[in-house]
Amino acid sequence: MKIKIDIISGFLGAGKTTLIKEMISQNLYNEKVVIIENEFGEVGIDGELIRESGLEIKEINSGCICCSLTQDFEKSIEEIIEKINPGRIIIEPSGVGKLSEIIKACKSERLEDLIQINMLITVVDVERFCLYISNFGEFFEDQIKNAKTILLSRTNNTAKEEIELVTREIQKINSKGNIVSTPWQELKLNTIVSLAEKNTINPINKKVKNIRVIKEKVRKSNSHKVFESWGLETPRIFTKNKIEKIVREFNISEEYGNILRAKGIVEIQDNRWIQFNYVPGDIQIAEALPNYNGKVSIIGTELNKDKLNKIFHDI
Repeated sequence: MKIKIDIISGFLGAGKTTLIKEMISQNLYNEKVVIIENEFGEVGIDGELIRESGLEIKEINSGCICCSLTQDFEKSIEEIIEKINPGRIIIEPSGVGKLSEIIKACKSERLEDLIQINMLITVVDVERFCLYISNFGEFFEDQIKNAKTILLSRTNNTAKEEIELVTREIQKINSKGNIVSTPWQELKLNTIVSLAEKNTINPINKKVKNIRVIKEKVRKSNSHKVFESWGLETPRIFTKNKIEKIVREFNISEEYGNILRAKGIVEIQDNRWIQFNYVPGDIQIAEALPNYNGKVSIIGTELNKDKLNKIFHDI
């Protein structure tokens, strides 16, 4: 029997990791699951956040699943199947990866007898649709065009007229995909999974078994011609106010470059940890579980890495 492949795509900060965590927390799967976590840049954050759900993480750095795929990706899939034998593999590509290229890799001759593509979901941030489609159409449109299900995020704080506008624009790009605009908190995710799988019977009351997270880091990618990344791992102790001040600077100043995504897990005073997430116009800071080291990852264009180094090191 072929292993199911679910691909959860979406541009930077759309909510892919949140969706996967919700799927796991709502006990949608009764089989053994492997999650392949693909990061753009040298410092991985999302895998650490998924690990907070109690999942096991195994890092592998052999290839890229977002672009010019080599035999490394195929070999990784073969090893996963041989050593773990999962019932399902969930792939979370980098936010700046092309969904079409990931699909192509999964359909390679070497893997065609081992896996079958099941769900193709793209998460679209409705609040930033116009920004991203105007500036990064090649990557953004590719993720929408090749999805079978488009899940709109942040609809709970968006006017109905704006949601309808975005829906019409998405339909111009992908006329066949199912578009889900209902706020996530109003839906049970098994409804989305059933839609994405074209399956009306999908029991939810089953326990997740032996989930693992496998992280892949982008090495050579067409994305690097457009996007840049900067990151650091640090044992420094910050303050919540200082982190908030830094992240707010990204929103009002261009001296650090055009920052599209900033995220991190850092230690603050009194042995506490926080995680922060930034996309243009939205800053979220929350308490987090302790990590072995502080991590910060930033993605954007024309990044001023010297100033980023300075602002994080001069605390």
